[in-house]
Amino acid sequence: MPKNLLLALVLFFTVLSSMGQERLWTKQTSVSAVIAFEKEINPSPKFLSQNVSLAKDYYPLSDKYECANPVIIQREPVGYLPLYAEYFFTPVDSILRLISYDWEKDRYGNFFDKQKMWAEESKKFEVYDKEYERIKKTLLSQLGEATASDMKAKEVSSGGGKYLARETVWDTNELKATLSMVFASSTYRIRLKLYWKK
Repeated sequence: MPKNLLLALVLFFTVLSSMGQERLWTKQTSVSAVIAFEKEINPSPKFLSQNVSLAKDYYPLSDKYECANPVIIQREPVGYLPLYAEYFFTPVDSILRLISYDWEKDRYGNFFDKQKMWAEESKKFEVYDKEYERIKKTLLSQLGEATASDMKAKEVSSGGGKYLARETVWDTNELKATLSMVFASSTYRIRLKLYWKK
């Protein structure tokens, strides 16, 4: 087989295998490297400005690393849901400490204006479950075998109500990553939370 043809086939299958997958950042670097990464995906990224505080139960190292407001970028959907990327960093050294990727419709929209959207989303469990599997597959290729993983959604009771949820966890010496899905009456979201332990 000619070398050029072989190279073309390798490139074709690489592009084919990456279709339908988000590009996700999983390295601890400076925040400027992450912004450059987002500009590779979209030369004119949609930056959002939000005040976001980190509770200790969400980010266990929040007392050790005080983070600035995150760099937030809204991406167009690869599958069904748009992606909101939040990159938290320490302002003193600009080092990335925590990433939150949220696949969610109208994440920062007005809570009171979302009733109609939630009514529509409540009928789409299979769509969310399929999105979860697609994202999980991408993460398995980047982070390796998971420490724990739900094979299917489970029913969770909370505050008198019930909702469906899934979770996959990667826990190593360097980082902890949790991919979760919440399918509830006012929350329809898939989230990857990833932080480094040092």
